Amino acid sequence: MKRYLELSDPGEETRDRFRLRRLSEFADFELRVQDFRVFYRLSETRVQAVLIGRKRGSELIVEGRSFIL
Repeated sequence: MKRYLELSDPGEETRDRFRLRRLSEFADFELRVQDFRVFYRLSETRVQAVLIGRKRGSELIVEGRSFIL
């Protein structure tokens, strides 16, 4: 995950890294790496990962619980 967020521009949108289309109180961006999802916010100097989960079908599992953004 580090290579996708630290070693490249985390605000640059790609097929697997993009700004959320719907407003969320949790995050502004989503990063997809295989079946993992990282939801994060950007400030001027840092990237703050706020949720990390695993996608199974249409469910997002965070800490063993099904999660809806």
